[in-house]
Amino acid sequence: PQVMRGYWEKPDETEKVLSSEGWLKTGDMGRMDKDGFVFIEDRKKDMILVSGFNVYPNEIEGVVNPANYNCPGQLVISGEVEAVNKACELLKERGARRALVLPVGGAFHSDLMSSAADELKKGIEKTEFKTPNFPIYQNFTASAVSDPSIIKSNLLSQLTGAVLWTQSVNKMINDGVKEFYEVGPGNILQGLIKKIDNQVVVGKI
Repeated sequence: PQVMRGYWEKPDETEKVLSSEGWLKTGDMGRMDKDGFVFIEDRKKDMILVSGFNVYPNEIEGVVNPANYNCPGQLVISGEVEAVNKACELLKERGARRALVLPVGGAFHSDLMSSAADELKKGIEKTEFKTPNFPIYQNFTASAVSDPSIIKSNLLSQLTGAVLWTQSVNKMINDGVKEFYEVGPGNILQGLIKKIDNQVVVGKI
């Protein structure tokens, strides 16, 4: 048998499953430790789930992905306009209290952003990343990271991957964090954190 990289004479199909570096896009979200061991943290979800109301991929034609897990009961989806509109319709039909389209500049944190990955990668690779004094909880994996190479990789993956905000906050709480401070104007993140766990202390700087 012959072995080849990708689909025979089908570069478009190959691009969907292999990254520019030859990595297979399995949909798994993982991390690599300092010894080179790979750990699977989660898997890209196969359906949209909002407060128990499900929308399955075969019900929608087009690209639509979970984009932001803001807090229990609040999920932002992203993708092609018609597909997002259809998902909102299905969610409302199934009892979701509210499903609305937000005015945004692009389909951020969805597969549609993959075309921007190469340019973002160039910028990230040109930037020097040093080992942080404290672990950084990255929203792509919802885990604490200190290795600069993994931080870079997660930043690139976040372009098309969902923001696991709820999971990140819960992980920090499980790791012993009791106080959260939002930097800058506004209090949106404080409100989301209190919806995730109303026992923690929140404030702003």
